[in-house]
Amino acid sequence: MNRKNILMFLLAAILCILPLSAPAEEEAVSSASICMACGSKMDGDACPFCGRVRGVWTCFNCGADNLSAYCRVCEKNRNDSLLDQAFCGDPLRAWPAVRLLAEAGDGEALCLLAEYYKTGLFVPQDADAVVRCYRRASKAGYDRAYLFLGKLYDEGELVEQDKFTAAEYFQQAADLGIAEAIWYLGVYHAEGVVYEPDDEKALELYVQAGEAGDADSWMSVAVCYAEGKGTEQDPYEALSYYEKAAECGSADACDYLGYLYMTGEGVEKDEEKAVEYYKKAAELGNARSMMALGHASLTGQGMDSDYDQAARWFELAALAGRTDALEAYESLR
Repeated sequence: MNRKNILMFLLAAILCILPLSAPAEEEAVSSASICMACGSKMDGDACPFCGRVRGVWTCFNCGADNLSAYCRVCEKNRNDSLLDQAFCGDPLRAWPAVRLLAEAGDGEALCLLAEYYKTGLFVPQDADAVVRCYRRASKAGYDRAYLFLGKLYDEGELVEQDKFTAAEYFQQAADLGIAEAIWYLGVYHAEGVVYEPDDEKALELYVQAGEAGDADSWMSVAVCYAEGKGTEQDPYEALSYYEKAAECGSADACDYLGYLYMTGEGVEKDEEKAVEYYKKAAELGNARSMMALGHASLTGQGMDSDYDQAARWFELAALAGRTDALEAYESLR
């Protein structure tokens, strides 16, 4: 383990035991009081936990330490560097920037901070803090915060499940044009949650969500035509909407079309076309399609039989979270 990894490990260990509190709902802590190295609160000129001097920031682009607003090496703007760090996808590296930006009132960062409180990563798991973060984000003008609040009360994992409150938040998000929130309202109308069951209204909302940019909503439209809900049953129209969802970037639609063409279920069987859809889904991160491509490579369905290629697809599926792919991968090595 190199020096950098050792430092990161120690930092993670420290953060896991620090009693960090949630930001107040109305009042943000000054960003100057947040250590930009470990995310701890600072009362003096140096962080009491890692020793970093107040105001020093490390450029996420080149790794240089700085005090001024621009990196002395690559001239990256400090705020841009913090944004890159906060949304880098690595919870450990992102944490200091997330906390600093959230304390400064950045709506998107507040929603990221809520995820830390949801999971109890670096901070105690705290449902109230999650709600505070989302509410503060919505007040800061981050519209998707209403969607996240709706999902929180819809799922009822950290808070008491309340479909009526969820519907109110979904409606607020939908009024602001958030496509996924419109889809949720469609589901509520279809299933008779809060509203009277209304398949026609559900279909109308699914179409609205699709037009607002939610590719997966076109799959819900397809299901309506496949099952005759809110419209006349029409398998050909259903297929066209599955294809529309795939064209718009729905990984699930690509995966499902791959399945249909591989099995010949409801369509003329076409293994090569199935592989094309599976590859599109895999490129979009669909682990099931990666697994399917592994099996297709083994059996020569729609592609040449190739054990090395099969192992590569099983490896990618395992890395994407398919535990059964790990066994398949190991069997070929």
